[in-house]
Amino acid sequence: MFSLKKEPKYMGDYRLLIEKYKDALEHVLQYYEETAPRWQTPYHPWSLPQFKMEHVLRVLRYSLMLASRRKTNLDVVVLAAILHDLAIYTAERKDHAVEGSKLAEKYLTENGYQDELVKKVVRVIAVHAGPLVFEASTIEDKILQDADTIDKVSVFGITSNLLYYGSKEYLPKQALDEMKKDVPPKLQWMLETMHTKEGKRIVNRGCKYFRNFIVLLEKEL
Repeated sequence: MFSLKKEPKYMGDYRLLIEKYKDALEHVLQYYEETAPRWQTPYHPWSLPQFKMEHVLRVLRYSLMLASRRKTNLDVVVLAAILHDLAIYTAERKDHAVEGSKLAEKYLTENGYQDELVKKVVRVIAVHAGPLVFEASTIEDKILQDADTIDKVSVFGITSNLLYYGSKEYLPKQALDEMKKDVPPKLQWMLETMHTKEGKRIVNRGCKYFRNFIVLLEKEL
C-alpha cells in the first residue's frame, strides 16, 4: 500500500489568496502586457508577459511556504510577492525594485488599501533587489528576497537559461561557454544572500543541480 503525500497547508492558502487578490493579479498581468513592448533589453523568455506572470505566482507560492512557519503579516507577504516586479519592463534592472515600489504604492493607494499596509508592502518591494538589497530587515523583507531567489535556481533556472540561449540561436557549445562564464558567480551570490533556513537549503540544492548540469553537458560535448 502507498499513501498520497499530504498537500502542505500553504497550498490551500495559496489558492484562497489568489482569489482574494485576483484584482491585483489582473492588474499586474495587464501592466506587463502594456509595458513589455517598451522593454529596452527584451531577453527571451523574460520578455513574455505570461512568463513573468508565472514567475509572480511561483514567488507567491514560495513566499507562503517560507511564511507558513513564521509569524508574519500575511497580507504584506502576499501583496509584495504579487506586485514585486511591476517595473521590470519600464526601469533599468538595477532600479526596478525601487521604481516598482512606487508603482505598487500608486496601485494600492488608488484601490483603498490602508496606509500602514501600503507602507509595509512598498518597503518590502523596494529592498527585494537592487541598491537597497542589503537593507532587508523585517521577516517580510527577507521572505520576498528568498522566494525571488528560489525561483532562479534548480531545474527551472536551467530551463530559463536554455530558452534564452535558444532565442540567441546559440549552439550547445556556445551555451555551455556562456553558462560556465556567467552562472557560477550568480549561484555564489544567491547562496550568500539567502536569509531563511528553508530558503538556504532549497537554493543550495538548486545550485548543485545547476553545477552538475554544466559538468554533465561539458562531458557530453
